[in-house]
Amino acid sequence: MPGHAKPGKAPGSRLKPVVADPLEVVGFVSKGDRKLLDHKAQNDYYDSIVGRYLEFCARHHNDLDAALASLPRSASSDATSNPPASLPSPAGKATPSHNRSASTELSTILLSLRKLREAVVATAATTPISFSQRVYILSIKISIQARHPPSYYPSLRRILEELHSPSHPLPDPDLKDLVSYLILDYACRQEDMAAAYQLRARARREYGFQSSDIDRVLNALAHDNWVVFWRVRKEVNSSMCAVMNWAEDRVRRLALKAVSKAYMSADSKWITEGCTGDKNWTWEKLADAENLGWEKDGDKIIIKKPKKKPQASLAPIKENP
Repeated sequence: MPGHAKPGKAPGSRLKPVVADPLEVVGFVSKGDRKLLDHKAQNDYYDSIVGRYLEFCARHHNDLDAALASLPRSASSDATSNPPASLPSPAGKATPSHNRSASTELSTILLSLRKLREAVVATAATTPISFSQRVYILSIKISIQARHPPSYYPSLRRILEELHSPSHPLPDPDLKDLVSYLILDYACRQEDMAAAYQLRARARREYGFQSSDIDRVLNALAHDNWVVFWRVRKEVNSSMCAVMNWAEDRVRRLALKAVSKAYMSADSKWITEGCTGDKNWTWEKLADAENLGWEKDGDKIIIKKPKKKPQASLAPIKENP
């Protein structure tokens, strides 16, 4: 009838329909959401996560490392907690992914991967193991880059201990990478060298695992050889480098302590690059970060000044009586 509004629209309304984020409309299986209990839905959701991550990398390509390290590290939401929930959009409106901060978008991606992991576990009887392996590998690689152990550490354990089997083996390159990540996590983040050596021995025995890079990292950490540690970090792939970075502060301070005991002074560039393994460090940044009391004199750093020897006093001359 004339004058009647069309169904679904308020009279005179000019508001555009809200476009829901396809990653956020899905909930957790553990909280009763059933959208991902179908394998086709799981596969579509996986493709959406991959597309969103590629979009994230493209948008932040000028400084991707900073974007990947943007998750909050405060006491309430640090690297050992679950990824923080996406920030609510103002007035309930959906915010396009390209307008979100790097940390908010990265959190959405990590939470979406967690939802998908829950779903494939819940449907393990019907979900192809090869698909579950793909989900876990994607989750591990993204969360390693994001420095989020609660996402990658349990996933590493599950894929190696449950999803990899003689009947459903992982491809050799993936298996080697995943074992390497877990060994490095034990050695670099958890500082558990015994667990790292035990896993390497078991992987050699069960999988024929061999990696000269892993051998060199473990040897460097066991013998406090920061020079080799920094050298290997420059040579390995980005995921291995990201896990090694958990030991970055420890190795840097070890190097500075050794230099302080061995040298009175040294070239500033040698200290900033040699002790940190990173040419982007400046002396001022290093001195501030480590609270160093050393002095800069031109291109040299004075680590400790030589002690002045006390002047010998002359004995009084005795006169003959």
